Amino acid sequence: MQLAYNPITKILKEKVKKQNFNNLNKVIYEENRARDFQLCFGDLLVDFTRQPITYEIKKDLLALAKQSNVLEKIKQMSKGEKINFSENRSVDHFKLRKKNRLDTNEWEKITRFINKNFNKKNYEYIVNIGIGGSDLGPLLINEALKDFHIGPEIFYVSNVDPSNIFDILKKCNPNKTLFVITSKSFSTQETMANAKLAKKWLLDSNTLMNDCMIAVTSSVSKAIEWGFKESNIFPFSKNIGGRYSLWSSVGLPIIFSVGEYNFKEFLNGASEIDDHFFNEDIERNIPIILALLRIWNRNFLNRNSHCIVPYSNRLKTLPSWAQQLEMESNGKSVDINNKDLEMPASPLIWGECGTNAQHSFFQFLHQGLEIIPVDILLPRNPSNEIALQEAKRNHESLVINAIAQAEALAIGSIDKNNKNKNFPGGRPSTIISWDKITPNSIGRLIALYENITIASGFIWNINSFDQWGVELGKNLAKKIENNSQNEQFSPSAKQFLSKQYSV
Repeated sequence: MQLAYNPITKILKEKVKKQNFNNLNKVIYEENRARDFQLCFGDLLVDFTRQPITYEIKKDLLALAKQSNVLEKIKQMSKGEKINFSENRSVDHFKLRKKNRLDTNEWEKITRFINKNFNKKNYEYIVNIGIGGSDLGPLLINEALKDFHIGPEIFYVSNVDPSNIFDILKKCNPNKTLFVITSKSFSTQETMANAKLAKKWLLDSNTLMNDCMIAVTSSVSKAIEWGFKESNIFPFSKNIGGRYSLWSSVGLPIIFSVGEYNFKEFLNGASEIDDHFFNEDIERNIPIILALLRIWNRNFLNRNSHCIVPYSNRLKTLPSWAQQLEMESNGKSVDINNKDLEMPASPLIWGECGTNAQHSFFQFLHQGLEIIPVDILLPRNPSNEIALQEAKRNHESLVINAIAQAEALAIGSIDKNNKNKNFPGGRPSTIISWDKITPNSIGRLIALYENITIASGFIWNINSFDQWGVELGKNLAKKIENNSQNEQFSPSAKQFLSKQYSV
């Protein structure tokens, strides 16, 4: 059932009418608050003491989750039932994180190719050409695990703007560059346009395409038609959505960067979170609890955006990745029965790494009229071996700033005499912290956010695994490219195109 029809929804709406949830000064100092509003998973600590919920509201939110049958839906997904109803597909990315994957032909082909080229040092540069989930996920992990980089230099091309690829080609040697063309359909317009430029660049240098180019796709036949040998094609299942695909052969640039052992550790971290998500009771299930907080803020307190601030430069691209994950998954207006939603789903996701964010949009968070929930992500220790004491102090400063901002957002500072200096407080945040960045801890973090998104979708009763909203603009772009007249175009669009091209 939709959130609007959940019997607990009415109860929560009535309580919102009677109670002010904008004041956090009382609740955060309650006895046992830290005990009852924090959750641990190994060294992962999730602190939601600064969220606008009481013991009573927490109990109601847990009841909301139970009424939505979220655990039953998780079980259906883990059993491989076809819960992607609009495409009649199961959701299979979880299988890629299980240990038995290491015994498959798919894994053997990947590691054989990686290890052969690692040992011979055939390539000095890897250029991944892809967009969306074929770019944002692998890029995030390569950035996050820079301290574990042992392979060739990795570049990413996503934008069809030619400056993106040509800026990178200037740095590469065609005889020492491997292009990874990543497209689930092998027809993604931006990816294939950039792939053609890369192919021409190789041919102009008298380099054979199949010597320096591989394909990652669910559409093997299209890759063969494009000119790839089957040995150069690394397929992944159509049941794996692009935004959930970095665990598959889409993650080849990650393995090239950090090696097989570290990638296995990355998978193990994700698998640990999956086991927790699949088996833990609702009361201590971290992805479900964080999904409920997202829904509480979005649907009951009318906070329609959600900010993510990682206090780590290594995680600077995480907000962009999380943006696609949540908004492409849950940016829906109908439920799984194709009925219009009566309450909205996904919040708008945005963010930037700290402390940079403090000098850009934290002014808005502290004193703007809208109240925006914030996730603060914090590795408590540096991941690299920092010898200088001064550098260690920098990381301590990072940690101190993260805690200080969470406290300031929640508590505020009242100045009735000068409203310019008045900070109302009541701004909620969740601090997600862990020991330090490692392949295992990043695997846990990425899987945690994926499972928050999935749990939210289950409670909203929507399909988090299709993305039909991506298609319309792409189809219109194809019509323009093919010089197709289309009466749907507005007069303004026709006028612009007539000046720019012959349409």
